[in-house]
Amino acid sequence: MEKSEEAILVAEDVRSSRHALVSMLKKQGFSSIYEVENGQQALDMLRSQSIDLVLLDIMMPEVDGLGVLKSMKADAGLRLVPVIMITAIDDMDSAVKCIEMGAEDYLIKPFNPVMLRARITASLEKKRLREIEKEYLRMYDSATGLPNRRYFAQRLNEQLHRSQRHPSLFAVLAVRIGKYPAIFETLGRKTGDRYILERAGQLRKILPNDAVIARTGEQTFGVILFDLPSPAAGNAAAKNISETLVSPVYLEEREFTGNIQVGVAYNDPPYSNAETMLRDAGLAAGQVDIRGGFKIFDDTIHQAAMRRLELEPALRQALENNQLIMHYQPIVSLENGKIKGYEALVRWQHPEKGIIMPDEFIRLAEETGLIIPLGAWVIHEVCRQVASWQKDKSRDNHLTISVNVSAHQFTEPAFLSVIQSALQKSGVQSTCISLELTETALINNSQQVTEVLDELRRIKVRTSLDDFGTGYCSLNYLHRYPFDTLKIDQSFVRHIDSNPRNQAIVNSTIELAHRLGMQVVAEGIETEAEVETLKQLNCEYGQGWFYGQPALS
Repeated sequence: MEKSEEAILVAEDVRSSRHALVSMLKKQGFSSIYEVENGQQALDMLRSQSIDLVLLDIMMPEVDGLGVLKSMKADAGLRLVPVIMITAIDDMDSAVKCIEMGAEDYLIKPFNPVMLRARITASLEKKRLREIEKEYLRMYDSATGLPNRRYFAQRLNEQLHRSQRHPSLFAVLAVRIGKYPAIFETLGRKTGDRYILERAGQLRKILPNDAVIARTGEQTFGVILFDLPSPAAGNAAAKNISETLVSPVYLEEREFTGNIQVGVAYNDPPYSNAETMLRDAGLAAGQVDIRGGFKIFDDTIHQAAMRRLELEPALRQALENNQLIMHYQPIVSLENGKIKGYEALVRWQHPEKGIIMPDEFIRLAEETGLIIPLGAWVIHEVCRQVASWQKDKSRDNHLTISVNVSAHQFTEPAFLSVIQSALQKSGVQSTCISLELTETALINNSQQVTEVLDELRRIKVRTSLDDFGTGYCSLNYLHRYPFDTLKIDQSFVRHIDSNPRNQAIVNSTIELAHRLGMQVVAEGIETEAEVETLKQLNCEYGQGWFYGQPALS
């Protein structure tokens, strides 16, 4: 008979019955057998030896079978060890109680050898399957079935050790999937996980067969690309991912699109552990513009991350200690050079570091949730400043002040209340305020965006689409949302006087905006030649260093 290596513990107080059972087990091919005569000895043995299965008599001195079973189920290290109860015919009630408490099976004395082996084999097989399931749950995401972060780290550590013996270039990619948080919050986890699975399928199709893909975070995939000929190959893969995974996904008769941020870390110089390499890829992904793309990790990204870590508690203090200030940049009529308004720009006046520009702290504020109180402060401060200007009779009281609004702020439930409160408290007319939104604020929650824009229009607060031309779906947004003003991004304005291609793009944009009833502001004007070209293209307004840098009120 085939030998079995599983360790079996026999707990039986009657010596003759115990020896008979041990003898029967040996004849059935079980060679690793431990025997004890009471419940306390059974517990001691379980805690000192690796036992695969327990044959446990119900009636024993000191601690009976029920007591042993109860202790095992309360012990994380023992609760999964299968237990078969041994009982007499007249003790069936206790056997049933043991099954209810978690025993695997029971045997009635006297034993049938064939039945004994069958019951033990079945219990051990169930244990094996539980261990397989436990290992699966340890290494795979239960919601999607994808390998998880632990699996990914194990494979990456194996590759790091392998590359020490056989050097080769490989890359870790952190692929951050846009739209998932919005789907999760509005349609639930099940739909969100289906979205992740769809994106995983798209990712698998464009990667080499030997690439490792895992779900390393709620909305993040980790990817290992092996044996790269050069960093250019890894960069090309990252670019392909960021451009391919923006294609629509259809779930519940809805279309979902979302931008993709990819961070890349190479094993050059070599990493010592998986978590550090995956962390660095994630830091690089975090530096990618929310509109999508990829970045390669380097020391500057690490330094920026450390600086952000330092700035977070300081930013909280800045809000509490009034360290934020507003600068204002003029928006000018190109026709007559008169100021028609200002764009309000927040600055952080740090007591030690001096002026900190918004590109260093706005994203940090968004990630930490501080953008909500910060944005509310900006709106109230701008309204207060406008009210102060309007009391000055020497100033033009019909100026419009533009305020940048974050995507996180715009979709926050209390956003409209903040606007109305600031207007009411300051006494400023709503027509004096214009809210500037980038396409980022419009990517998710289209229904909510429409409702907020409609309400802003109802209370006569103006709105502008900022940085037009830098996103994926600008024309779609113009068609869908009722903006008052279109702001052309400075990348199209710079050197427009000598760039026929940009002239053609800007000309078409201005014509389209005018047909839709919108005014146009050109951003980033730096030269007289740019002004003259924009005037010829019928652009009404402009801003930039040619007219003035942002300054205190």
